[in-house]
Amino acid sequence: MGAKKNETGKATAPSTDEDSGVLLGWVSSPAGQRIALLMQSARKKPDQPDDVRDFRYFLTREQAVQLGNYLYGLAGETAPKRKSAVFWKS
Repeated sequence: MGAKKNETGKATAPSTDEDSGVLLGWVSSPAGQRIALLMQSARKKPDQPDDVRDFRYFLTREQAVQLGNYLYGLAGETAPKRKSAVFWKS
């Protein structure tokens, strides 16, 4: 996906219809010190394989946490609390 250019050769912002779509799914995996995130979307009901678009992102762990917390907030939810490890003493 190359940047579109106007008649003077300067890059232009993509039009709204190119930026919007329905999130179909995502998968993430560790990538060294980062997290690899693959998101798939479509602008319409996917009839052909070309209708599904892949977007790949590499996030720091801090970015992943911030994104997760932001999405929880938008959904009106709170992030789950981690249970502390219990160590039994004999």
